[in-house]
Amino acid sequence: MKSEAHCIPCVIHQCQRIVQMVTDDPDRLLQVTHKLLDRIQELTLDEPPSLFTSHLLLETYAELGSDDPFVQVRRQMNELAAKAVEPTRHKIARTNDPLHTAIHYAAAGNIIDSGPRASFDLDAALANLLFRRDDFTLFRDKLHGAETILYLLDNAGEIFFDRLLIERLAGFRLTMVVKPGPILNDAILSDAEAAGLRQFGSVITTGTRVLGVDPVNSSREFQAALEEADIVIAKGHANFESLVDEERDAFFLLKAKCPVVAGCLRVQEGDSVFYYSPAKAEE
Repeated sequence: MKSEAHCIPCVIHQCQRIVQMVTDDPDRLLQVTHKLLDRIQELTLDEPPSLFTSHLLLETYAELGSDDPFVQVRRQMNELAAKAVEPTRHKIARTNDPLHTAIHYAAAGNIIDSGPRASFDLDAALANLLFRRDDFTLFRDKLHGAETILYLLDNAGEIFFDRLLIERLAGFRLTMVVKPGPILNDAILSDAEAAGLRQFGSVITTGTRVLGVDPVNSSREFQAALEEADIVIAKGHANFESLVDEERDAFFLLKAKCPVVAGCLRVQEGDSVFYYSPAKAEE
């Protein structure tokens, strides 16, 4: 999907929040904002919001001389989620369809995000597990005969809720994907280690330090995994933004947190979806 004009004030606001995490100097905030406005002139809205945003986030990091302003945030999110998943795991086990329930809780975990919003209510998200669109029946059908699943992870903390679903997919050959370096609160290798994901399969990176996926510049290892997997599950906004128009079919699991993504999905802002996007040849 392409970016829209609405994305510009959103990313500027995100970057300004990052500046204020690092410094309370108003002159610094103004200086970085001017740099970002200049940088925007060089970009195109033809890119997905994930890539458009990434250019400006990394520009902000460079201006601040801070490679990972969210290091403490990721740690706190992991600690928060690690405590919340234990009672959730027991709830899932007692339901009539634990796999379907685990998918709902994985989607609820997508609320753990420092990107579009400054705060989130995890308890409220866990209490509201309804999907506006739910392609679970198709997912269950595709599991029959499948051997390999590629699972693109999203945020730190959230990955503990992904683990609840990954545990239910342990009979498949799983490859889980994180970022090669820090950007916002996206999960990196150390977060995957904290969540104990390696016991369920291999963990690789996209090879590019951007939100979501940069299909052109991602690593050969990731490109091969994306092409060869029988099933792809992609979590969160950025993975949806960057992959929904690609040739590869995928299941997207996310909460629509902005009007641009909500409009693309034809749902309301705040709705959760488990959405199947077929390969373009299937359409």
